[in-house]
Amino acid sequence: MEKYALVDLGSNTVRLSVYNIYENGKFETLFSKKEMAGLAGYIVDGNMSPDGINKACAVLLDFKVLLSQFNIDKMHVFATASLRNIQNTDEAVQIIKRRTGLEVDVVSGIEEGRLGYYGALYSTDLQNGYMFDIGGGSTEIVEIKNGEVLESQSLPMGSLNLFNSFVKKILPKKSEIADIYNKIEKELSNCTITDIKDKKVCCVGGTSRAMLKIVNAYCKKEPDNRIITKKDLDKTIEMLIQKDIKSRGYLLKLCPDRLHTILPGAFLMQSMYNKLGCDKAFVSLYGVREGYLCQKFLKNTI
Repeated sequence: MEKYALVDLGSNTVRLSVYNIYENGKFETLFSKKEMAGLAGYIVDGNMSPDGINKACAVLLDFKVLLSQFNIDKMHVFATASLRNIQNTDEAVQIIKRRTGLEVDVVSGIEEGRLGYYGALYSTDLQNGYMFDIGGGSTEIVEIKNGEVLESQSLPMGSLNLFNSFVKKILPKKSEIADIYNKIEKELSNCTITDIKDKKVCCVGGTSRAMLKIVNAYCKKEPDNRIITKKDLDKTIEMLIQKDIKSRGYLLKLCPDRLHTILPGAFLMQSMYNKLGCDKAFVSLYGVREGYLCQKFLKNTI
């Protein structure tokens, strides 16, 4: 049995996941740790600022120290929109390598979508339909037919950059909500979706998992429920935008680390349902990290 340590250097969160890998190619998550680094907030004039690069280095060095306690000396790092959607990608990657000794694999948006789908296959059998992944700095949409990826698209909007672009305080006011929806609809209008019959929809990523917690609590679902219906999603968002004691209670209890990004992410999720014409979606336990693990190291696409 081997251990693999992967770090997903994302726009909102930096997450370390450590896996046990068995001889038959299967895996299990040993433990996971995340840091809400908010790297998308360090982009100035299209470049990652020195403070942002310093933040990324600090988190990675902390993870190295943690892994040393488990006698794990190798850590694989990949970056998504955090380093992909900036102008000084090469500079940032070089500085990170010099300061931490770590190589960073910058994944394209198209590849990120594919990896998310391959990871999702470990928790759901999605043969026909769509998978979407709402991140901090980008959103990926993958079309699947007969178990094959027809197309993978990446849109330059996510929960954190929507927040940074439109929200002045912590929770958006009505005019800011309208601006966010307008931005989402503008981006989605450039996205062409193939009509797939008998489709299923799966979503991956931290925003979807956080919304599942809130929907399950507010709509009184079973704790192990992994389906979010459009009706329940709409109802939950309507409650959250009231910004009263009740809504704040749900946010602070269930996703305090995403307090500022969860509503922009929820609006994007709602718009994805409308774009894909679905009345429910399955929220996967697994996503891009597990897809990366299987594609890059286990050479397994299921």
